[in-house]
Amino acid sequence: MKTTVKMDKEKKKKLERFIAEHLLEQGEKISIQETLGKMVDHAVKCQKFAEELEELPPLEEDPAWKMLQKPKKTGIPDLSENIDKHVYGD
Repeated sequence: MKTTVKMDKEKKKKLERFIAEHLLEQGEKISIQETLGKMVDHAVKCQKFAEELEELPPLEEDPAWKMLQKPKKTGIPDLSENIDKHVYGD
């Protein structure tokens, strides 16, 4: 099963640089999907990663989470219904 991952431009540049360095050093081409998969597997095993997650501020303090709690008025009664129609048209 595939899914889309959104990341900021700086992190994407770092990921692409990592992949390019891997190609130069190992002579092996690896996709972004495969690289992210291996990174996730490694992070799940890594205790330091878990400790860093514990240091993150609570979700309730995240600006994006706060925005979700107070959505802007758009004139659309429920944005979750027929979202494609509102975003892309009929």
